[in-house]
Amino acid sequence: MIALGLLTVAAACHAAWNLLVKSSGQAGPEFVWLYAVLGAPASLALLGWSITQGTVGPALWSGLVSTVLHTGYAVVLQKAYGGGEFSVVYPVSRGTTPVLVTLAAIPWAGWPTPKAWCGVGLVLCGVVLTDNRWTRSEMSRGSVLGLAVAACSCAYTLWDAFAMAGLGARVLPYLAVGNLGQVAVLSAVVAPRHRRAGRVLAQWRRALPVAALVPASYGLVLVAMSLEPVGAVATGRTLNVLLGTLLGVVILRERLTPVRAAGLAAVAGGVLLVSA
Repeated sequence: MIALGLLTVAAACHAAWNLLVKSSGQAGPEFVWLYAVLGAPASLALLGWSITQGTVGPALWSGLVSTVLHTGYAVVLQKAYGGGEFSVVYPVSRGTTPVLVTLAAIPWAGWPTPKAWCGVGLVLCGVVLTDNRWTRSEMSRGSVLGLAVAACSCAYTLWDAFAMAGLGARVLPYLAVGNLGQVAVLSAVVAPRHRRAGRVLAQWRRALPVAALVPASYGLVLVAMSLEPVGAVATGRTLNVLLGTLLGVVILRERLTPVRAAGLAAVAGGVLLVSA
């Protein structure tokens, strides 16, 4: 239950920064670069402190792998919000991730319990209900982009779980290396597009809370990974679907239909089954 509490707080942070990313109106990597740069001073301080404490260890090289995976995720997410609705991309991407993680982790984590499978099934049903476009003959663009985000999320979730539990990486230097690596990678990407980057710089006030919420939300997830199996953590993170949809209703004025409300209830039930 401690892990579930951590994931609840992480879900609130995650839903908040995703909403800020969506409202930025940007579809390219420049906004990702901006909030990564804003978080770089804190990352440098954390990395320096970790070096003096001798706690960097495997976080150095494993954090570089995480950099590649998280950067790909962040850029695909930015693209998804530029081309799809928040109320579609967010629940589809967060809700389908645990299914991918659970299936991918079977070779070393073992076959999930019947209760866990029921929880995953409820989550999937809830996701289908939250996006009524799944009932049409063709998936919406938001659903397709949401699935692409889910694939990226699955990849970094599996690697980060291995880094925490298998390699013994510490959370703070791991996050610091990942952020600084992201700044380096994206600086090379946006350098030839300096005119667009210059326009994005004007949104630094919107990017500042994102720079704080991104490491806060995922730092809590990494701590939860040290307490629970990766499949349970991935499914527990679908609490984001609940909070994200509520934010969409309250802030973006999206409709909360009875069918969507039933989907949210199914997601909540599935999370409790897996995380209990």
